[in-house]
Amino acid sequence: MNIRISFNLELLIVFAVLVFISNPVLSQSPNVQKCLDINDPSKRLDCYDKLFQSAEATNTSNISNKVDKAEKIEEAKNSNDYGLDKPKEQLSITSKIISVKKRGSFKIYIVLENGQTWRSVKDIYDRNPVKQGEAITISEGFLSGHIMRVEGNKVSLRVRRVK
Repeated sequence: MNIRISFNLELLIVFAVLVFISNPVLSQSPNVQKCLDINDPSKRLDCYDKLFQSAEATNTSNISNKVDKAEKIEEAKNSNDYGLDKPKEQLSITSKIISVKKRGSFKIYIVLENGQTWRSVKDIYDRNPVKQGEAITISEGFLSGHIMRVEGNKVSLRVRRVK
């Protein structure tokens, strides 16, 4: 029984090797085969040049189409979407605080000039760490979330986008 398993394994390996060896031959296009059949080295080189220049031209047109699509998508996005699903280029925003409200859940709700509303992640039991009219910067946290820093102070707190 072991001899039969060994024979089947050897047969499988030989078959796999033949498939992998024949794969490059099957993948060559007829144009490459025409270039291979040319005996004169300079004419063969011209054949290869023409073949790869035409392939390069199609690749550059595909790349330019993809770039145009990416630019259209980027223009469609609104810069007011910070804190939501956003592009990675926008690392932080800077704005002024219009209003600060402390709710019954001990969370602070902060409304910015650009219309965004942010809420503190941790409960604030003491005084408000931020005041109306202060300039702030909101950036991504180290692992996740966002951090609001008051410019000119050492005050910073973790926040979450509400609106």
